[in-house]
Amino acid sequence: MTGQGFENELRSTKRLLPYPVIICAVQGDPTAMDQVIGYYNLYIAYLSRRNVRDEEGFFTKMPDPEIEARLTSRLVRAVVCFKILGGPNQVK
Repeated sequence: MTGQGFENELRSTKRLLPYPVIICAVQGDPTAMDQVIGYYNLYIAYLSRRNVRDEEGFFTKMPDPEIEARLTSRLVRAVVCFKILGGPNQVK
């Protein structure tokens, strides 16, 4: 069994950010920016985990709020600096 059915199911259930939301976030709409941050929130939380030793001496992964804040800040800067090449389908 290759597991391709699971991968196809995962792809079909994961939705992309709608294009108008991206356009509005690039133009500075705070609601659209919140949607973009919410979309990437789980990925940011995953990337911000660090190994921390617990009371018993075992290592466990814990989220680091400083790294999470830095990644969120970089995401916001990347969205604001994003250039969308013109087209008639842009939301105004």
